[in-house]
Amino acid sequence: MFNFNKTAVLAAFATIATAGAAAASSDAYFGVQNTVDAGDEITIEYVNAPAAGEVQIYGYNADGAGQLLGNEEVFAGGNINTDIELDLNTYNKVLAVLTVDGADLASEVLYVK
Repeated sequence: MFNFNKTAVLAAFATIATAGAAAASSDAYFGVQNTVDAGDEITIEYVNAPAAGEVQIYGYNADGAGQLLGNEEVFAGGNINTDIELDLNTYNKVLAVLTVDGADLASEVLYVK
């Protein structure tokens, strides 16, 4: 037997959950930063995360993201000057990716100087 009230509640919940996920993604971003210093550690000046997660750093070239070079945990909210230790970086650019619960929420290409 069809229960309209139950179906309406489930549909409303699904809509709210989808809107919540979209809002969480819009709360994920990197601050304005174009470059990082070369070396075995880089600093991400600002990253905002909707929940605890991590920033992953990949080598980056014309083919896109390459090898994972390093990662560091971040907490929910604004994270200032997050230092990330790197494996040997031979790339001129790196890709910083904010992940929460395994989902990529934001990314930023940074030039290595």
